[in-house]
Amino acid sequence: MDEKEMELYEKLSRLQWLIQRSRLKDHVKNGPVGDPTRGQGRVLAMLRIQPEISSKDLAYLLGIRQQSLNELLNKLEKKGYVTRVPSETDRRVMLVRLTEQGKQAQDQNSETDDAGIFDCLSPGEQDQFNAYLDRMIAAFEEKCGDSMNDGTREWMRGACERMGKEQFERLMNMRMGGRSFGNHFGPFGGFGRPGDPEDE
Repeated sequence: MDEKEMELYEKLSRLQWLIQRSRLKDHVKNGPVGDPTRGQGRVLAMLRIQPEISSKDLAYLLGIRQQSLNELLNKLEKKGYVTRVPSETDRRVMLVRLTEQGKQAQDQNSETDDAGIFDCLSPGEQDQFNAYLDRMIAAFEEKCGDSMNDGTREWMRGACERMGKEQFERLMNMRMGGRSFGNHFGPFGGFGRPGDPEDE
């Protein structure tokens, strides 16, 4: 890595650290549901896009185990933010629903400290920055290879049919680190990865 690349890497690392610091401030200020990129806040952010979803689909989209999701859902249920009910078409499938109280909690916490993170860039600069990030992400994805197996592809086809193409794409964009809800980085703090531990 030459000096210029090292400087870029250090700046990206600094930006990541500042974003995480901002998230921590939101967590301290608003509690576990205040950060739409982690734990309970992340579940509520997903449910805001898709107010009713199977727990299996939600676990996949969040990139966590079903057991970890159940812990988060138990906490959210106790607060009255979500309900779980068996599907009418298949009683083995548990549906998670966002309650009115959950919508209100999500609305109260929708303005985070980093809401204006891109205000320092003009719309044109934001477009350029977005294009640069797309190129970097594509290069890393090519370098890392395709880790999807046939089971994952089959699940994705089924989930797309159940949710509708537009909703599914928004949720997948959020899962993969896109900005699907306000001015927030994706569910992994911008630079995290699916499967990172959830601690809320």
